[in-house]
Amino acid sequence: MHETTRSLTTDRSTGTPAADVVLMWVTTLAVALIPVAFIFGALAGLAAEVHPQTVAVLRVFWFGSWTATPLLAVFFWLCRRHPALATAGRWAGWVASVPPTATILLALGL
Repeated sequence: MHETTRSLTTDRSTGTPAADVVLMWVTTLAVALIPVAFIFGALAGLAAEVHPQTVAVLRVFWFGSWTATPLLAVFFWLCRRHPALATAGRWAGWVASVPPTATILLALGL
């Protein structure tokens, strides 16, 4: 018969899906960006008179970056071992990176 190669969808050493390996790095990066997002969000208040709508949206993401991001990252890390919660954990892993990234990008745009 035909010889086939192993699929690249799993990490060969642990047998975990490659998406989970990427998500581990994404959530780690999201948690590492929390202090940067916190400082940028705190300094964004200085532009409240010039860009009030942008600062209002930025404050929502700023609050989410230091409250929701750690919770979503922990939820992802805990759901990795439970097959029933794997899909919810993957969504939490991807969503965890949104608030810090949006805070930094909005603050840089001010």
